[in-house]
Amino acid sequence: MSKSNDENDYRILAVNGLRPSEVEWALNHDAVHGIANAFKNPVAVAQASEDPGDDRITYLVQVKRDDVTKALEKTNEWIVQNPGKAGMHAYGFVRALSREGLERISDDEERC
Repeated sequence: MSKSNDENDYRILAVNGLRPSEVEWALNHDAVHGIANAFKNPVAVAQASEDPGDDRITYLVQVKRDDVTKALEKTNEWIVQNPGKAGMHAYGFVRALSREGLERISDDEERC
């Protein structure tokens, strides 16, 4: 049985502009950020633009607000410790996630 405030803990976020390598990094590094399941089972997936040469994807994912915050913190820490190509893929992931995630979290907190 779910608590009445459970639905308030989850947010549906549009994580826009993820490149295939960034999604691959996210799926392979769940131990770092802990939200890979949201990307394995997205609400929806769409091309990020109408340009046929653009391989970026937008993921509509459902995640807990606290999990997004933790994922951003942990991924940023991982990037500092792992510079180079893998770090750039992680950076792209956290960049796309933070664009929507932080804005939505801030909006939600202001409404409370």
